[in-house]
Amino acid sequence: MSQVTTDLIVVVAPKHHQSGCGHQVNIRTVIPVEWRSQTEVSVDSTPADCVRLGVNYLYDDIHFVVSGINAGCNIGSDIYPSGTIAAAREATIHRLPAIAFSHFRRTDWELDWERGKQWAVRVLHKLLAQQPEPGIFWTVNFPHLESGTPEPEIIFCSLCTYPLLTEFVKQGDGYLYVGNDINRKSDSGTDVDVCLSGNIAIAKISLW
Repeated sequence: MSQVTTDLIVVVAPKHHQSGCGHQVNIRTVIPVEWRSQTEVSVDSTPADCVRLGVNYLYDDIHFVVSGINAGCNIGSDIYPSGTIAAAREATIHRLPAIAFSHFRRTDWELDWERGKQWAVRVLHKLLAQQPEPGIFWTVNFPHLESGTPEPEIIFCSLCTYPLLTEFVKQGDGYLYVGNDINRKSDSGTDVDVCLSGNIAIAKISLW
């Protein structure tokens, strides 16, 4: 998660991988915080806690929060278990504008982070020119394209209403999740459809 002040960009990020943690926060134990530099802080907790601490205790005058880029898409109903989305949601609760970035990932291709960074700059230029309404934040999902393919379009769309994938295989006395996002069903024209079709999907999430 990156937080923007009037003078500089600061990074407050979880110390460990937090995929699928949702909007979990730690209210029972001490949260270890490690200053890596003046602008980089490691927090041994969740993305939502990174925002809570970052905007209230670690830095002053935070004006904008960017979460991600997450390695893996957060489309449709992914907004509920996603820690990336939770960070942007937490910022919105604190009355700060926020954007969550995620990148669809195919298991058979490598992610091109340099290209993803260029897409993020394109999107930021477009979204920062718009004044967000109170209680609303943006979720952005990049497609996973083969090298050399044309640049994707930026498409504003709605969230898909289909449920999360529920593909499991039985292993011993339990079940192992084996769902693959490439197989997801989608409503036509929604973020799942747009992203898996090879374009950049931007959707609004409204809290109130």
